[in-house]
Amino acid sequence: MNYQHLYHAGNFADVAKHAALVECLTALKRKDKAFFALDTHAGRAVYDLRSAQARKSGEAERGVLRLLERGANEPALANYFAAIGARAGTRLRRYPGSAALIAAALRPQDRAVLVEAVPAEARAAERAVRGTRRVRVETGDGYAALKSLLPPLERRGLVLIDPAYEAVEEWRTLLRAFTEGYRRWPTGLYLIWYPILDERQRRTALARLEALRIPKVLSAELAIHPDGGATGLVGSGLAIVNPPFGLEARLGEIYAAIHRHLAADDAGYAQVARLTGERMAQ
Repeated sequence: MNYQHLYHAGNFADVAKHAALVECLTALKRKDKAFFALDTHAGRAVYDLRSAQARKSGEAERGVLRLLERGANEPALANYFAAIGARAGTRLRRYPGSAALIAAALRPQDRAVLVEAVPAEARAAERAVRGTRRVRVETGDGYAALKSLLPPLERRGLVLIDPAYEAVEEWRTLLRAFTEGYRRWPTGLYLIWYPILDERQRRTALARLEALRIPKVLSAELAIHPDGGATGLVGSGLAIVNPPFGLEARLGEIYAAIHRHLAADDAGYAQVARLTGERMAQ
């Protein structure tokens, strides 16, 4: 694998994905009953925004650091800023990825498994979450974990599926693994991240997700560049299966705030809507 998230940590796609993850974790904690969290592509958990890689790409500068500078007082972003340890008037030096956010959200009764395929990244994640109770880091195939670890004993919780989309067959592999996981645990909360490179690719991604014919799927998308007007990511999306009550409205506010502060010349969009309804037609 050539992908190195150190170059991309804290970019706008991370901001959107992690803001949604924080809201889902917050929703799970509204009940005292224990929950389980699985991160299938955990990465190294914490990223140094002063690293040569981060400075070279400048993506954090145009992402979370710009958002903190311009939108520190946005009420909709308060939960996200608190979760990443950001405060108005200070410069964020370390950015917590999904694995770190999950680990920090756990209560004594909750547990998590963080899976990472690259051994060096898995070791870094272990160091980052060392001392956190009820967290296990595994080096291996995150897609296989959807079969081996589901359903969890807790019977409630979330799964984050966030691959790098390097492989040609990534979508096919992802959807096959997700379908198996969903079959085993249809009541789980799933977050499936996908890149948006242009409008045609976005429509294809949504069509693939709709074709699964799974009810209660929310689509949350954020684009900050005009279609065809930027290299790399134009935007990113999350398919959220079994979203918590109120998440659609909440994410609508959050994504609108992120777009307002990060979009290039008012380009792009923030769109949160139901992809499939409560039930699928027979």
